[in-house]
Amino acid sequence: MNSVSLPSVPLPESNIKDAHAASSATVKSALELSEVQLQKATDRLRSCLHLESDLDHDLSRLDLLRGQVGSQVVSTRSMSSHVLSDASATANRISLAVKRLDVEQARVRSTLDVVDQVAELKACVLGVTGSMGAPQDWETAAGYLHRSAEIPKEIVHGSFAEEIVPTAEVPDPPHVTLENAAESLRALFLREFERAAAEGNGGKVTRFFKLFPLIGKPAVGLDIYGRYICHGVASRARASLNSGIKGEESKDGRFYANALTKLFEHIAQIIEHHGGLVERHYGAGSMVKVIERLQLEADVQGGLLLDTWGEDRNIDRKLTDIRSYAFTFLVQSFLSVPTGRSTTPRPGLQAQRGTGSGEQDGTEESTDVKEVDNLVNEVALMLGRWSLYASFVASKCSVREASAEHVLFMLTTTEF
Repeated sequence: MNSVSLPSVPLPESNIKDAHAASSATVKSALELSEVQLQKATDRLRSCLHLESDLDHDLSRLDLLRGQVGSQVVSTRSMSSHVLSDASATANRISLAVKRLDVEQARVRSTLDVVDQVAELKACVLGVTGSMGAPQDWETAAGYLHRSAEIPKEIVHGSFAEEIVPTAEVPDPPHVTLENAAESLRALFLREFERAAAEGNGGKVTRFFKLFPLIGKPAVGLDIYGRYICHGVASRARASLNSGIKGEESKDGRFYANALTKLFEHIAQIIEHHGGLVERHYGAGSMVKVIERLQLEADVQGGLLLDTWGEDRNIDRKLTDIRSYAFTFLVQSFLSVPTGRSTTPRPGLQAQRGTGSGEQDGTEESTDVKEVDNLVNEVALMLGRWSLYASFVASKCSVREASAEHVLFMLTTTEF
């Protein structure tokens, strides 16, 4: 399609004049606005210039005040330093005085402790000597010795105690008096303990047994107590064995096993019933030492019992006969059992079966299988009782692991 061009129309002259007039008015209004803003800025600058002199005056005053404040700060610092140094010196003097006071108080307390301990030592010395005199109150004397043992050795052997404690009645130094008293009481308690044991007075035995640790002799008390109960164990075991042998009870297939069981039961009852007394007065683990003594006695009595058992049962002879058997002959003896006694003749006796005397000797010297079976059962019963006894003793020694292991080793390596 062909485009159609429109003809241009010229603007009238009046319109051009109106546009020119409008632009002139706009410029005038903008110029007037600029003049107003310029006037405002000029006024503000003039006011700032007017205030400049005031600001300079204020700055001068601030500089003057800064100098005055600086001098005041310097004087204040010097004053505070002087005051604080005086306070620090005073605090240091107070601290030193407090430390000296603490030292003096500690010395006073130490002196009072020494005086109290020396007074206690003197009371113990006089109490021991007084109780060992006419009253013969052994429990009180042992109690005073036990109290004196709690006093430090340097106090007992010190020069101050040697000056204060001795009296006209007790002129010796305190440690000499206490040592002599302990030794005298030890010998006295031993005599009384042995006398009570010989008389069978259990009350007096217990009474003097409890006094040994109070005088500082627990090892002596445990030793004599161990000998006392071991003597009782030995007497009872031998009486039981002798009565059984005399009364023909040993023919019973379980007599020796029962005798060994009674021995173990007796020792176990002693450990169970006496353990509390020993631990209470001698301390934890003390019963282990008594058990060691009892075990030695158990070895002796058990060895005697087993020796008697071996002789009565002809154990050595039976072992010799059994060792001389041939294996094939032993098998035949089990395959063909005679109608009479269940016996197994030795190989050397088989050739003598043709003659009367040989047959009689073979019958007399043959080994009864049932008898061997009874012996094996008796040995098994003994070993079972021994196992129970060993477990019981090991459990009672479990207070100290090392002692328990030692006793268990001792039990398992004992040769019966």
